[in-house]
Amino acid sequence: MPVLSGCTRIHCPPWEHGAARAAGPGFTLIELLMVIAIIGVLTGLLVPAIAGAMAVADQTKCLSNLKQIGLAVRQYTSREGVYPPAWKSAECRWMDLVKPYLDKDSGVYRCPADHKQIPLPWDPEITMSYGMNCFNFAGNRYCFWYGVGGTDVKRISRVILIADCTPGKYYCGGGGKFKEPVTEDYRHAGGAFSALFCDGHADTLTATTQEDWDASAKD
Repeated sequence: MPVLSGCTRIHCPPWEHGAARAAGPGFTLIELLMVIAIIGVLTGLLVPAIAGAMAVADQTKCLSNLKQIGLAVRQYTSREGVYPPAWKSAECRWMDLVKPYLDKDSGVYRCPADHKQIPLPWDPEITMSYGMNCFNFAGNRYCFWYGVGGTDVKRISRVILIADCTPGKYYCGGGGKFKEPVTEDYRHAGGAFSALFCDGHADTLTATTQEDWDASAKD
């Protein structure tokens, strides 16, 4: 049989043909830079949107917390005939009084937008983000620090009972003079804070008047 010299088209490796096979398609430098630029633009658009969505989620959770606290307060008030006083003794404040109706381990006292997360000194199991309205515009009868009669508040849907407060405190406001801002921590989007009203509903506010905090005010 004749011996074949060289390589046939079928068996010969490409390098023995003396011709290098062309590389597959790839990115040029300009194309790569364009991709990086597009990713940067998309990131710039997505990050604020994600941050905004997280802020809305925090605000929604905060309002839910206050509504749960409001339910516990209403149960206490129905039984005792008075809103829980902000302070009763050195180791008993309003959140201690509503414990039979609200598990302290539930996390409802902690606002997700409160990044300081300061526990109560006398009860480290509670991280406190909310404080009771302690303004005293018309004497102790209408001051939640001492406890206000359940029927003494005439504008229950318009008077703030509990609101976002300075982290670690359990009250906000105080004394007989009103001045904005009442709470030092307007922690939500748009410079807002969350508030629970005496009728149990919660809302987000950016500004208030004295009447919003005055338990003695009448329509």
